[in-house]
Amino acid sequence: MVHPAYCHSHSDGPGFGGADRVSSALVNVVATGTADGADEQSLARDMLDVHGPKAAVVARDNARAAALAGQRPQAKFWIRVLGIIQQRGTV
Repeated sequence: MVHPAYCHSHSDGPGFGGADRVSSALVNVVATGTADGADEQSLARDMLDVHGPKAAVVARDNARAAALAGQRPQAKFWIRVLGIIQQRGTV
């Protein structure tokens, strides 16, 4: 399983919705092996909320880790999420 590279213990923990929202979307993708566009949009938005300007770095690191682990569907998913993050102007 690919984990976000930058997780912080402040205000994005349980009860705040931050990392929980990101990890729940990731668990959904890993469990099903696929994601629809809405999941990608939601995860990109949540990653921007949690990681701010580092969201693109996190998505890029996750895509790289998935590719190196031979997890092609997950790598493609993270590349699509990265594209959404970059379209929103956070690189």
